[in-house]
Amino acid sequence: MKPKLRSIWVFHLNTGSCNGCDIEIIDVLTPFYDVERFGIKLVGSPRHAHALLVSGPLTRQAYYGAKETIKAMPPQPRVIVAIGTCTCSGGIFYDGYPIYRRPESGRKGLEYPRKGGINELLADLREEGEPIGPVIYIPGCPPRPEEIIYGIAQLVGLVEKRLSYQEYSDDIVKFRLPEGPIEERIRLTLRERLRHLVGYLDRERILEDFMKLVEQAEKSENPRGELARLVKEYAAKCGDVRLAFCMALLESEYWRVRDALDAGKEFVYWI
Repeated sequence: MKPKLRSIWVFHLNTGSCNGCDIEIIDVLTPFYDVERFGIKLVGSPRHAHALLVSGPLTRQAYYGAKETIKAMPPQPRVIVAIGTCTCSGGIFYDGYPIYRRPESGRKGLEYPRKGGINELLADLREEGEPIGPVIYIPGCPPRPEEIIYGIAQLVGLVEKRLSYQEYSDDIVKFRLPEGPIEERIRLTLRERLRHLVGYLDRERILEDFMKLVEQAEKSENPRGELARLVKEYAAKCGDVRLAFCMALLESEYWRVRDALDAGKEFVYWI
């Protein structure tokens, strides 16, 4: 690859990242790695940028801001550097509710997944006739500073590309989220729900006590009534209104999740 740019000005954009990739990007710009020695300089406006350093899986909230940012860049060379697995492909947020879904023609909402990644936005921009330059993908969760420097060094022609491009899509390999046993899914959502009330420290002990009551109640002929009786008995015995409130909430949440699973309905996990 012959050098295309003697120096490159970059603008950093977060499109829903967990901040892991952003920390590595900042690390690259510090005096320790000092990418300015390669002519790479961070600028404060997309209007001055040759390249956009993007991190994050592209949430719905970030979509329009990201679109305007790319449009604000000069039309040439308008390079996109996707940093992190989430930006490259959606990562662990693939098919997640907050991820932007591209309104592809002829396909209804729930028939195709929310893929995530900057490619969804770039496809929209290309359809609108916006010029898009080269796209550099730097996967990793997060990628190490050396990997980010290596990816940008390819862009400015300092090193040659050594790996070939490969693509995996739903048309080739169908993706399905694994589903654990029902009891484990209920326990995990109760555990997370409890975290909002008592934090990380006490939730394990309270949840363990509650699950013992559930196990006892499920052996009876009337589990719902038996669990209500056991929870009241537990609250009266401990004498702590905070614990009593937590147990009552867990009981309500347990039946909400249990009933929905038994009926095959969709519901919101607290995970």
